[in-house]
Amino acid sequence: MEKGYIKADKAQKTNIRGVFAAGDITNNPLKQIITACGEGAIAAYSAYNDLMRKSK
Repeated sequence: MEKGYIKADKAQKTNIRGVFAAGDITNNPLKQIITACGEGAIAAYSAYNDLMRKSK
């Protein structure tokens, strides 16, 4: 947590392996629905890639 928000990197990864965050709960200063949608897409893509690496 950072000032009440979940800290996520540019791939929307948190400090917990396999946990991703997006939107208004993150530390991103832009709190708009379109930003949340874009971050959601990034988080989904990052989670997919993480799962694919684990399955190999």
